[in-house]
Amino acid sequence: MKNSNEMFQSLLERRDRYIREQQRKRKTVIRTVMPVCGLLLVVMLGAALWQSGLLKHPEVPVKKDPPGQNDRSTDNSSDDNLPEEEDVVYTDKVKLPEKTSDMVSADMIGCLVYQGSVYTHATEFTIEDPAIAKTLVGEYVGEATGTLDEWSSQEDWATELASTYTGPVYKVNGYSEDFRLCIYKHSGDECSLQFFDNYDGIPLHTGADLFETRLHIPGNVNHISYLTHYDWNEGNRSNERVFLAEQSVSPNRSAESDITGMTESNFEDFLSELCASPFIRIDHLSNPDFYNAEIQGHLYLHMNDGTVVELRLIEGGYAGIQDLGWIFVHMPGQLFDQVLAACQ
Repeated sequence: MKNSNEMFQSLLERRDRYIREQQRKRKTVIRTVMPVCGLLLVVMLGAALWQSGLLKHPEVPVKKDPPGQNDRSTDNSSDDNLPEEEDVVYTDKVKLPEKTSDMVSADMIGCLVYQGSVYTHATEFTIEDPAIAKTLVGEYVGEATGTLDEWSSQEDWATELASTYTGPVYKVNGYSEDFRLCIYKHSGDECSLQFFDNYDGIPLHTGADLFETRLHIPGNVNHISYLTHYDWNEGNRSNERVFLAEQSVSPNRSAESDITGMTESNFEDFLSELCASPFIRIDHLSNPDFYNAEIQGHLYLHMNDGTVVELRLIEGGYAGIQDLGWIFVHMPGQLFDQVLAACQ
């Protein structure tokens, strides 16, 4: 038999072998697990960066074609699968024109690229008094290149201040540069002011998201005029008539007042309801004749700053602007019907 010293020495050796074996196993596990953990960490970081958009290839601005005057059934909403949050409608991303024929230039609309968004042709003013124009013209942004046409490449459209116009670009006083810019030209006693508005994939929940937050309509309307849909469609702007005789009249508008029973309070209530009502997207596939509705009217909101906002009213409680195509505020009810009837 082994004596006690030998037995103790044997136990120590067994303990040492056990410790060495456990250390070896831990090292093996670490060598195996660390690369896996590193790979998982890289994957997680990559996913986070992709979600943030930093690793995505930037989208190239492209063109949209809103239904315009003399075209009551034009379809400019080719993508009905845009991501939508609950109760939020996104305007169409502007799409690059496709050259399908020699007549493609007829589909081209005025536009200006700024900070990754495409601003499209809005109101144009010819102003005889430079002082009036200067109240709207803000900080200088840069020079519009005038290089865009129906044959422009995606690289052309991705260029800052690429446009279908040439001239100096400015911010517009009273409006966010994220929404509105202008090209201002002054020649002799005449000034021209061309607005460009951003409807390039913006979210809209209620009318306030456009008419209050971006266009600042509530409390800033000087007077309201209208055209019947027939006169609008025929381009008969000389038949534009002004609501409410006591309101001031633009020098370029008829002073004739319409006897409709409408009051200033009626219009204030109408504009409040316009801002509070939801935006919806009309399904043009199931409602292809939406723009051919028999009863329509066109309101012109003449703002205190000299700008004008045109509202298109369609029976059933639909109020919108041309640039939004198939997206409308839905505000059915007696008040809407009363205003629409006054436009006939």
